Amino acid sequence: MKASRDLMRDANTSLVINLVKGAGSLSRADLARGSGLSPATVSGIVGRLIQRGILNEVAVGPSNGGRPPVILRLNEVAGHVIGIKLRDSGLTTVITDLGAEVKYSREVAANLIGDPQAAIEMIASAVQSLLADSRVKRSKLLGIGVGLPGVVDASAGVCHYSHLLGWQNVPLQEPLRRRLKVPVLVDNDVNTLAVADRWFGAGAGVRHFLTVTVGRGVGLGIVINGDVYRGAVGGAGEFGHMVVADDPLCQCGRSGCLEALVSEPALRSRASAALGRPITSRELVELASSGEPAVTAVLAVGGRQLGMAVVNLVALFNPERLIVSGEGTELGRAFFDPMIEAIRENTFADLGSRLDIVIEPWGDDAWAVGAATLVLRELFNLPIRTEQPRLNLLVGA
Repeated sequence: MKASRDLMRDANTSLVINLVKGAGSLSRADLARGSGLSPATVSGIVGRLIQRGILNEVAVGPSNGGRPPVILRLNEVAGHVIGIKLRDSGLTTVITDLGAEVKYSREVAANLIGDPQAAIEMIASAVQSLLADSRVKRSKLLGIGVGLPGVVDASAGVCHYSHLLGWQNVPLQEPLRRRLKVPVLVDNDVNTLAVADRWFGAGAGVRHFLTVTVGRGVGLGIVINGDVYRGAVGGAGEFGHMVVADDPLCQCGRSGCLEALVSEPALRSRASAALGRPITSRELVELASSGEPAVTAVLAVGGRQLGMAVVNLVALFNPERLIVSGEGTELGRAFFDPMIEAIRENTFADLGSRLDIVIEPWGDDAWAVGAATLVLRELFNLPIRTEQPRLNLLVGA
């Protein structure tokens, strides 16, 4: 029973902060009405958040002889967090406030394949440069989140395997924590997006949803009862490496993976063959937008293949919402209309008709912002079900 009460408390805290953030400012009475929580529950949550410096009380309007009306605002500048997206060709780093608004970002290019020590050195250097360039005081840095592709044990901060990076059993959390002397959280990059969706995005207020990413690869974040599900060692969600055919060869070394059929490189390769010339990623998007028949035909097949794979996810997890994210969302309706049609027509027991499907707009910093949200979740006590201890991040501590 205690675990259930703790989960409800955390979910209610998330709800209260999201309501205040979305409205800009709210009274306690407004929060009670908007959240459906009792005034006593709202008062308790607000008291804890004020004590931690996350919410501010602001007196407004005349008192009419009584207590002045008080509204609550999110104290977004009480601290900052850094988010880092690691990839084979370098990293994207952002620094955000407590509202996940990007204050400064930086791109660093380097070949990190097979060289985790170079990645650790680069992260340390990028953090120092970002703090200097953004003029954020180090005392205001509450933590660092790192997202990377592969099987990542978030509780230990270890990347067990990443075929894109060529890494095996690489500890990241502890070396970075020792080097930078701040709390560090590490997770699979798609899981970081699912956390961001749960906290700030299309998953806010939704207890069961899936985040599917399409881009260079195909990934999956699974949120069950408000928590990200990672599996035994972080391997849950390797959606792109579900075997759905006999071929073609996947970049992971196996044949028939979903990623080999519907990732952006796979779609671009098939579109290039249809056009009789090689095209770039940008050209693929432009030709899809303009309605080039050869390209839209390729995308329609790929979209349907992705949709049929999602049908299996719906049967397994019965989510309330499907959130589709990643760079591949730029392919637009030529790709996603066939995907949605396949889902609606083929899900078991008509579950697809009840599924809310959201194609999420993509921003260049989204991966890194997702990594930053790992720290924000800890700060705001969002639900977490790993064995990793709380970071005890206290604003102003």
